[in-house]
Amino acid sequence: MNFHFDNLILWLCNGKMRTLTFLPNKVNIITGDSNTGKTAILDIIDYCLFASRHKISDSMINENVEWYGIRFTINEKCYVIARKAPSGNEVSYDYHFSSTGEVPQTFPEINITDTTLKSSLEADFSIDRDTKVSYGGKAVKAGSRISLRYFLLLNTISQDIITHSEEFFDKQKDQRYREALPRTFDLAVGIDTAENILKREKREEIKREIKKLEREESRQSRKQETFYSQLTDIIKTAKEYNLVSEEADMDNAVTQLKQMVVQAETHINKDVPQQYARISAEINKTSRKIRNLQRFSGEYKKYKANLKETNESLKPLDFISNHYDDIIKTSIYHDIILSLKEDHTKIKQAIASKTPLDNNISDIIKSYEGKLKALLDQRALLPEEVKAFENDKAKYIYIGETKAKLDLYGQEKHADKNEEHDKIGKLRANLEELIVEPVEERQEVFIKVLDETIQEYITLCSSALKNYAQYRSSFNYKEKRLQIRKPKTSFIENAGSSSIHMFLHLFLFLGLHELIIARKAPYVPPFLIIDQFSRPYWGEDGKKKEKLDESDISKVKVALTLLNGFIKSANDVGADFQMIVFEHINPELWEGMDNIHLVEKFRDGNALVPEELLEIRG
Repeated sequence: MNFHFDNLILWLCNGKMRTLTFLPNKVNIITGDSNTGKTAILDIIDYCLFASRHKISDSMINENVEWYGIRFTINEKCYVIARKAPSGNEVSYDYHFSSTGEVPQTFPEINITDTTLKSSLEADFSIDRDTKVSYGGKAVKAGSRISLRYFLLLNTISQDIITHSEEFFDKQKDQRYREALPRTFDLAVGIDTAENILKREKREEIKREIKKLEREESRQSRKQETFYSQLTDIIKTAKEYNLVSEEADMDNAVTQLKQMVVQAETHINKDVPQQYARISAEINKTSRKIRNLQRFSGEYKKYKANLKETNESLKPLDFISNHYDDIIKTSIYHDIILSLKEDHTKIKQAIASKTPLDNNISDIIKSYEGKLKALLDQRALLPEEVKAFENDKAKYIYIGETKAKLDLYGQEKHADKNEEHDKIGKLRANLEELIVEPVEERQEVFIKVLDETIQEYITLCSSALKNYAQYRSSFNYKEKRLQIRKPKTSFIENAGSSSIHMFLHLFLFLGLHELIIARKAPYVPPFLIIDQFSRPYWGEDGKKKEKLDESDISKVKVALTLLNGFIKSANDVGADFQMIVFEHINPELWEGMDNIHLVEKFRDGNALVPEELLEIRG
């Protein structure tokens, strides 16, 4: 993405206009006194880019401004966005947009809604319907479209955090942005891709659907088992009353019952009890065979185990053979040893060889177990005795009940096509086709490269880091903050100096943007706004200095050299990059640095809203 700000425009209430001009591929510095509106520039840019709340000072700025606007170039297209000034603490949702970069010379006219404008601009930020949050929180919902404002977290270092010891990103007191940072970070810096996130989301969706179908399949299975148990009882009762033949299996019995319902036909058979007794005898016989085979299998395993123990006890023979010349032999030595060796050889062969028993005994047991199950199912359909209806009325009541149950059986059988099982199979196949690249390895590589990149900045700025010049970069991925590690140890230093914290913030953001450029990650625009990096050297409140000490000046020059060099490095690899910096320092500090541009000095009456523009009011 190519991006840079061209202008900041204020349409004042008295009809005058105030314009600041920024250059691409430069460190654009606005320097001047306190309370001149430097910090408000960051707040105004944020406001024009769809902020839902504002921090623009009402005194001298908001009370004198009717509209705020920015003119910028993105991907060779020049746009103007203007937003009506807020009323007190309430932001305005009145926008003006120019797709040609034309700046209205009078108050802008409302010509677009914030939703339409944001959608249009997000396309230029490469954000589409597939650029989604991969996992949710309380304020940011999973699967929701990522806002371009989430990526802008990597574009600003405000005065609130420039020297913060733990926070490195703006807006982290707002839960929405606190949740957005870890959820969009990988995408922003090129660790992950929208396609990979979409595939991961699709996999999770398929997994949820599979679980749902499996639960339904399990429910249907339990329901079906209950129903077939009831159907078995119906057939058994029918055989008790000689309504179906005793040798009929379930499907045949159902067919006969349907004929009985339609035609009132019955199959009279007096041998049902004998059939029940015959099958019971066969069940007992098969059960005994299974028990005998299992017992035999157990004894055979014990026999094998005993052979192994005996083999272990005869292993000293191998030692004796290897030390034959060292043994004093008696007259019966050879006979004893020869006999033992023969026994040992036979035992080894018995252990090593596989007999049919080893291979087939379990198969035989399984075949008998299958036969036993079939016999039990067959007997379940038979009554133990033959019964007769008391009268025809009882018989026809039974037939009516049977008809209703058979109708239900037809429905259940139709449902038995197991559509859920087929769907699960197809979903599992789809799941295997969705190859998601694991981000854990890419995260580790990213952290390593980021630390190496920042280490170069540490070396470049070593004169300003003093005691920490030899320390190592250690990016804390989980907490998204940069730490320094004592060399050749795992000890993380708790640096107490605000100067060190300032440099760590610069190092981290420059390092992130260097990797974003190298990876060609499309979402984060190539600009950085920094609010007063020299803050640690000016002092605070009552201890504020009139001017910088020599040692502090040298550190500021080191920081300026770092920023100036970053612009050159980006341009050397064919990338554009722009910085906007608000400062108190004098321009003489960056003399000789070609990539630094002075926008304006806010001194001697000049400010964001200059006194001369307030003299004439409408």
